[in-house]
Amino acid sequence: MATGIILAGGASTRMPGDKAFMDVGGRRVIDIQLEAIDGLFTETLIVGNAERMEGLSVYRGGGVRVVEEPVREKGPLGGILSGLELSGSEENFVMACDMPFINRDAIAFVMGRLQGFQVAVPRTPKGLEPIHAAYRRDCADVIMRQLDSGNLKVTDFYGEVSVNYVQWEELLGFDPTGRLLLNINSPEDMRKAAGLAREDSL
Repeated sequence: MATGIILAGGASTRMPGDKAFMDVGGRRVIDIQLEAIDGLFTETLIVGNAERMEGLSVYRGGGVRVVEEPVREKGPLGGILSGLELSGSEENFVMACDMPFINRDAIAFVMGRLQGFQVAVPRTPKGLEPIHAAYRRDCADVIMRQLDSGNLKVTDFYGEVSVNYVQWEELLGFDPTGRLLLNINSPEDMRKAAGLAREDSL
């Protein structure tokens, strides 16, 4: 029993258009993600803000719930809290809606590393990847306390819970290119993702 949570509520501050509906290689990133995790979880949640509910509604059904985030204007940490509060599972995997190259086997591996911990998070040369990580639902209370204090840094609550750090080398075994954690945060990232998608189609 586990839930996959796609966070689609963030603002597109550096990208033209709406990040939740980005297109890479002729497909929406959310469509790519849903295909990649199909059958992996008991349920999948797409968590969006009120403005996106109409556009996201097409994904309802087939084990997918589209829900409006109850925690607003709190950044990625608020998105994680929203997902955990809305989840019906103790174990959850949280991913951002701007990651077009997620790897099913890598996600399952990170989920397996959650056993005995409250968080399982990849550690890469660039730092931690908290929006491609597994969380137990009991993290919600700790996150809420942190948000109430005004601290929005995603990983600061890690000091209050048990964390299993998944090493980058372990994930590279599933995708040696390392692109499985690529986020599209800028037009430059979009060009890079489009190029990689073209290479896949050749």
